[in-house]
Amino acid sequence: MDFVEVARFASRLEAETVGHALDPYDIPFMVKSEDIGYFGPGAEGPTLIGASLCVPEDRVSEVSRLLSCIVKPPPEEPPPA
Repeated sequence: MDFVEVARFASRLEAETVGHALDPYDIPFMVKSEDIGYFGPGAEGPTLIGASLCVPEDRVSEVSRLLSCIVKPPPEEPPPA
């Protein structure tokens, strides 16, 4: 199962909170961030890099619809020069 990013947040806590909103729909999610763990900087609030909410590739359109009222899609990466 391939996971893709559907949103970015300032902290792991925000990403996990929104991710758990998908629980009633049985949509798995994964949060990627560079924090140090629960008692590190990610537990206290925003980090410099933030956190990405990722979902299975085949559920992206459903998740985008479900979360459209609370998150915007991540910015697209510029094409390589």
